[in-house]
Amino acid sequence: MDNDKPQLIKQSKMFDEKINNINSQFFSALDDFKKYYVYYNKNPEVNEFENYYSNSKGQLQTMSKDLFLTTNSIDKSIDDLDKTMANISIKLENEKKINKEMTDILINLQNTQNGSQILIDDSKTEYNIQYYKNVEIFVGIMFIGGLLASLFKQKIIPSQK
Repeated sequence: MDNDKPQLIKQSKMFDEKINNINSQFFSALDDFKKYYVYYNKNPEVNEFENYYSNSKGQLQTMSKDLFLTTNSIDKSIDDLDKTMANISIKLENEKKINKEMTDILINLQNTQNGSQILIDDSKTEYNIQYYKNVEIFVGIMFIGGLLASLFKQKIIPSQK
């Protein structure tokens, strides 16, 4: 579409020039036609008026034909642009669908990442709790082991005396 832009600008300028050219010539050609129409109808026997009348009539017909062709060209360009815009619109809708799907996938991945982070944090918390329990059990076993050792030591030592 970007490559067509300069061409569209040139084409629109060309149409504008044609229309302005016809517009600038039209009123003088119409005035000539009116003048020679009256002269020709008042004096049909004068060949010069007949020639001027025919020329001015031909000039108006040529301008009318040129304006008609320019209008048709403009209509064709508008139809072509309409088709191009319809195709672009369809492509844009497809891209919007793809974007929505990709966005949904991204959100799911972010949620999965957040869920994974929560699971990792929960696992760390459970690990720390279990670690402290194990340390408490170890300290408890050492304490009980020390107590038992001191009790048995006291029982064994008095019997040796």
